[in-house]
Amino acid sequence: MQLLVLLLLFLPGLPAPAPVVTFHRISAATYAQARRAARPVKVPTTFPVKARNGQLVIPTTAGPQTFRDVVIDEKAIANGHGEAETTHYTYHGFLPGLQRHVVEVGFYETSEWWLISPEGRRLTLYGQPEYAPGLQRVAASSAALEYEGGQPNIVQLFQLQQGVLRPLWEVRPTRWEPQELFWTDANMLYLKRREFPQGQEGPISYWKLTVAAPTR
Repeated sequence: MQLLVLLLLFLPGLPAPAPVVTFHRISAATYAQARRAARPVKVPTTFPVKARNGQLVIPTTAGPQTFRDVVIDEKAIANGHGEAETTHYTYHGFLPGLQRHVVEVGFYETSEWWLISPEGRRLTLYGQPEYAPGLQRVAASSAALEYEGGQPNIVQLFQLQQGVLRPLWEVRPTRWEPQELFWTDANMLYLKRREFPQGQEGPISYWKLTVAAPTR
């Protein structure tokens, strides 16, 4: 037993798992060049649903999902409602390649985007979806350090696996906030971010994010 314990002590530890996303700092000029060369992904979109009278009905195999705008006017305020209840739903179409309805939800001071599957599963993004070439990955970001209005300060990354968009990676930084995010290929993102050293607004920095290739 003692010999086994000694062997375990001297055995090398298990290697740390490779990071899903690797950050590489780049110059403003390199970032600008990548921005000019980047081509927005054209996502085929259909519009099988239309909002009517402030109501949006998304058909799913689990039954329709109904969303109604909440408008807070003077009459509503007089009846005890507050502006924080304001909600507006904007339909951005159905993506055949991802099999998802895209809905933007605007609240009084924040917003989010929903990707709704045919089964009714809802994926919440805290910013406009950024689709990678090949439509196997989706990114989103939200800047919320300077203005704390209930929105997370976050960068999100999702991957399509067997027809399901699954969370792949996210970061909720406390010393910087994302300003811009775009894809150049299926495994490469570029990020402009505002630094907040010591909690104070600082300079802009530029980064290339390499996303690990999907495992087979």
